[in-house]
Amino acid sequence: MHEEPSVASAPRGGVVAEAVARGLGALDERQAKTLLAEYGVPVPEGGLASDADEAAALARGLDCPVALKAVGSHIGHKTDRGLVALNLYGDDAVRAAARDLLVRAGCEDAVLLVERMVRGQREFMLGMKRDPLFGPVILFGIGGIFAEAHKDIAFGVTPLEERDIEGMLSGIRASSLLGGFRGMAPVDREALAAAIRALERIAVDHPAVVEIDVNPLIIEGATPVAADALVVLDPSAAQHPPAHRTYAAPDLSPLLAPGSVAVIGASNDLRKWGGSLMRNLIEGGFAGPIYPVNGRGGTVQDLPAFASVAVLPEAPDLALVAVKAPQVNAALEECGRRGVRAALVVAAGFSEAGEEGAALEAELVKTARRWGITLIGPNCMGLLSLHSHLHAVGFLELRPPAGRLSIVSQSGNIGVQLVTRAERRGIGIDAYVSVGNQASTSALDVLDAMADEPKTAAALVYLEGVGDGRHFFDVARRITPKKPVVVLRGGLTELGVRAAVSHTGAMAGAAEVFMAAAHQAGCLVRTGPDESLDVAMCLTALPLPKGRRIAVMTLGGGWGVLAADEVARAGLELAPLTPEVFAELDALLPGYWSRNNPIDLVAAIGSDLAQRALTVLVESEAVDAVAVLGILNSPSTGAIADEALLVDGPGGPCRGMFNAEETSFLMRVTELMERTGKPIINVPLRPLETATFHGSGRYDAVIVYSPVAAIRAFSALAWYREYVDGRAG
Repeated sequence: MHEEPSVASAPRGGVVAEAVARGLGALDERQAKTLLAEYGVPVPEGGLASDADEAAALARGLDCPVALKAVGSHIGHKTDRGLVALNLYGDDAVRAAARDLLVRAGCEDAVLLVERMVRGQREFMLGMKRDPLFGPVILFGIGGIFAEAHKDIAFGVTPLEERDIEGMLSGIRASSLLGGFRGMAPVDREALAAAIRALERIAVDHPAVVEIDVNPLIIEGATPVAADALVVLDPSAAQHPPAHRTYAAPDLSPLLAPGSVAVIGASNDLRKWGGSLMRNLIEGGFAGPIYPVNGRGGTVQDLPAFASVAVLPEAPDLALVAVKAPQVNAALEECGRRGVRAALVVAAGFSEAGEEGAALEAELVKTARRWGITLIGPNCMGLLSLHSHLHAVGFLELRPPAGRLSIVSQSGNIGVQLVTRAERRGIGIDAYVSVGNQASTSALDVLDAMADEPKTAAALVYLEGVGDGRHFFDVARRITPKKPVVVLRGGLTELGVRAAVSHTGAMAGAAEVFMAAAHQAGCLVRTGPDESLDVAMCLTALPLPKGRRIAVMTLGGGWGVLAADEVARAGLELAPLTPEVFAELDALLPGYWSRNNPIDLVAAIGSDLAQRALTVLVESEAVDAVAVLGILNSPSTGAIADEALLVDGPGGPCRGMFNAEETSFLMRVTELMERTGKPIINVPLRPLETATFHGSGRYDAVIVYSPVAAIRAFSALAWYREYVDGRAG
């Protein structure tokens, strides 16, 4: 039997209110189980006894083997202290164990919890922790005394959708234990999901509950039963529940599409910020008026300079502030009085420099808010808006082509690295924003605004930390159904479980919670610049696959093996070849071709034959995507060491242009994607600096460095397609 949840008219969780009124820091096990039962979580039948005789009487009433535990307000870690006795049957055994436990407990308020033994071979754990950044987080995983050894857990950030709960259940390595296993019945997944929802409701209803641990959660038959439970309280939290915050995305139009720009601190000296910003604005081809502001007047880089913002012929949309830190606030005040809508401050010497700088930064924020100025920085590298021909970056000449990918970075150097790599590989950029110290406008604010930016098809954001986890979660959930977000994440040094203890508080480390939140919100998290850029590029240039079935067409067997291995690791499938595909490939290839997927073309090809073989694969109903390995920049497409086509690449000279046969092949790639809606990714035999080939339709041919990179990109595309379809459903 299991105790039924309370149906009394009194509010659920009265046990919490009573404990908070007494200033207790935790509920004992009996109180914790009472709370769980009120919210519908099955618990074993039992009761409390104050001495050995009462314990024996309770055990007789249960008429089955019992578990005996010493509980009390000052008793924790019962198993470690030897305060648990299991599988007791009969008066003598129960009395002897009861006396021993009371002596071991050694405290006046100790009582005995007598419960029916829960029988089951599968033990899980369930928990809730209030994360300081994300709020209530639910944990599910393998439980029992070896939970810390298994470290097999999944997290869910509340509020949880049905798909989030299902993702937690299937997200542990041992998820097969939830099905029929070695003669055991499948676990009642609905009951398990209901237990997860119960913990979420407790967190919402009771701000004083800061942690819940249910370990073990034993599967008895098919039903999950809370065999042990702990609830940690913070009585002060009941008086100050977390406030719900709302956020408004900033208006980025004066930043990304300004009609005019002022450079405050403009200079003829290109070694200064004011000089390099001016040069890049002019040479980048910005079409609107550029107003150099310099106290000496005269001319700056052949443009008439103005002594102050106040005397400008108009109020510019954007001010680039390139004066020293102590002068910035006065410049911002002047911008506010003149009606400037946005300001970007490049100067360092603010919060990153200590208390004095932090005070200066706080003044900047006050000034910007008082005048309604969208403030970027301070201590940032600048911004690019390629469709506006706005190159507002100091010192560096960043000239990526215009495209559909936007980059936001908390780090100036990482942002520059990403944009530089995009430039060298021909990846089109819509905008790049370096947010610096994020004094007023954060990377999340910029990302939020880009959700509605029509020229941005995908965003790549570098984050070192998330100051407000709930803001990140809400922004990501809003934007990802519309367009994909790739997160290049730094600071994930806590990957894996941090502490070898089996309670929720230690199991839910900051890194794990962030990864769970990002996954739930539809973000694709990567930890390397190249893979991040590959995934982001593919999301802007390729159709999303309808499934996970991949065909690998390769010029050599070795690359096919690497690709097949990565297909298995990435949770994809090698597409089965149908009889029709076999017949068509048999007509094209020598009789000794592999007759398998990966399709090894055994070097017996020319560019036209490669196009025909690719067409056969892409048009097959059994194929969702195709990886093309080793065709480009190989003898099969007529690639020769033509000096006119060589450029300097990261690993030495490489080809940066396509010959006529390659151009024809890539045109066929784009035509096939347009017609079938299936993505195709190319890996050249030898390095190609170019990463894209622009077709005449919606999609571009994409080129990545390795078979592994191609398969990982397919995995990202497939996952994002499933996420979007799941949200739409």
